[in-house]
This record gives sequence, C-alpha cells and structure tokens, in this order.
Amino acid sequence: MGSQFVKGTYVPGANHSRLRPKFYELLGLWQGTINIQLPTETDEAILIPNERVPGCDPIDLDSNQDFLVRPCILKGFAGYQILPIDKTTSEPRGYHAYKPIEIALKRKIQLEPNEELEVQLQEFEG
Repeated sequence: MGSQFVKGTYVPGANHSRLRPKFYELLGLWQGTINIQLPTETDEAILIPNERVPGCDPIDLDSNQDFLVRPCILKGFAGYQILPIDKTTSEPRGYHAYKPIEIALKRKIQLEPNEELEVQLQEFEG
C-alpha cells in the first residue's frame, strides 16, 4: 500500500464534530476535524477514502449517513481522512464538490486559519 501527499489550506469548519462523540471514540480520535481546502485540480480519487465506518450518533442515524475513512498523517500525528456519505447510495455528502478534505487526529493540535498544510493519505493501492 502506498501514500499520496496533498497540500491545502486550513479552513475552520462548522463544528459538526461536537454532535458525533461515539464516532470519534470508536476510531480513537480527538473529537474534532481539520478542514483542508485542496486545489480545484486535485484528483477526485484522492478525495474518496477506502474504508466504510457506520454512522453511530443520532445526527448520522437521522440523516441516513455513514463515513468513508482513510488513515493519514498530518504534522507527524496519526489520524483519518473522513468523508460523510449517504448510507443507501454511498454518494458523498457535505461540501465534497468544493474539494475540501476533513482530517481527524488522535490528539488536538493548534492551527492558524489559512495555514498551509500537507497531509500524507495512506493505504492507496500501488
């Protein structure tokens, strides 16, 4: 399995993570996401993680939503790339069309708005 590196800009999010405590606990993650805006020319395949995790909090059960996740590393810290999807159709949800990725790490880190970041996305077939 190989890795892909992507660069983008940190953009503060809507704080939906506060509504998903079970999801973050299940994956062993700090409860929060880091939203990284990627360039519009980013390959679509990079945006789609490869492992499905069922939604387990009321917000996701009510919205018929699961998640795709992919292990990643940001600033030396392990975590996951997270993409909400429709449970029935597997279509991406959220702002997917605008090329952001959401990253959740095993611990909280400090970031500045508009900070340039590089993420190592792992487990690509290669």
